Amino acid sequence: MEILEALVSQLIRCKRILFSNRSLARALRAVKLRHTFNNLYLHEQMLTDAVRLRAYNRAIQRYVTSQDCVVDIGTGTGVLAFFAAARNPRKVYALDHSEKMLAYARATAEANGIANVTFVASKSHKFRPVEPIDVIIQEQMGIALFDEGMVETILDVRDRCLKPGGRILPAKFEFYLEPVQLLEQERIPLIQEQALHGFKFSKTSIPPRSAYYFREIYPGDVEFLLCEPEPVFTFDLANLTLEQIPKRFSVRKPIVRRGQANGICIYFKAIFDDDISISTGPDSAKTHWPMLLYRTPARIYGAGEIFAMQVEVPDLSGHRGWSWQIGPQEGAG
Repeated sequence: MEILEALVSQLIRCKRILFSNRSLARALRAVKLRHTFNNLYLHEQMLTDAVRLRAYNRAIQRYVTSQDCVVDIGTGTGVLAFFAAARNPRKVYALDHSEKMLAYARATAEANGIANVTFVASKSHKFRPVEPIDVIIQEQMGIALFDEGMVETILDVRDRCLKPGGRILPAKFEFYLEPVQLLEQERIPLIQEQALHGFKFSKTSIPPRSAYYFREIYPGDVEFLLCEPEPVFTFDLANLTLEQIPKRFSVRKPIVRRGQANGICIYFKAIFDDDISISTGPDSAKTHWPMLLYRTPARIYGAGEIFAMQVEVPDLSGHRGWSWQIGPQEGAG
């Protein structure tokens, strides 16, 4: 038993070392994502997300024409490629690195008489279309927006394959980090904050970058935001460069509603155009994307106090490696 425990301890230590290396961490995440997206249940969840499918269908109907060459990056079940195929474009590529999912998508196309989609088993960086692409359809958004490598993937395909003036659906994004008060029944205090039947619990020694500090929440779990929401990062994949990716998020703004901050709510908005968008935020309809809550010690803020936070972001696609500094509370003004 002691040998087994020592082996597990060494594996955990090795994992931490690997995740501290940016390139290795991305490679490990890619392997994990490959296995994740082979899970048909995840695709079933995405197919039942009416908010997601309605927005994509509206945007594709609006922006894909019969003159276009289209690629769907990470096609999965093929549904977005099938939306595009219904517009009768010159070419539709359904691209995925999972041969298992491509086989399923092909079978679905055949069952529905869809003959104008070309299925390509390839990683995106190896994709070489015979002609420039007019429209990139992408749904590379993770729970924390960037954790599926969206920025690196789409910028690479854009720079190599997209025709000048071509379109990315969606291209514009807003990323939010907001102090939030949860409904009382949804609050899970850190262990050292809990006192039950006269017992107090010791403070944990779990490292601050551990998964322990993150949990998934949904709009119905949130009572209210303490501040007026403002994105910490707004960008457009049509013209974003890697040099423009921030290494730090800084927030300093007034509390507009007195409350208890139970953590920092992480969510995003994907924007197709002025009237087609998807938001995963507290005031939006539930989607298959949960929000992430970065758990912090509960703290009471009064209206007019200043909420201050700095988040160091060594790797945008790896939120587990971010460093958070919140507070101290400051007076108004």
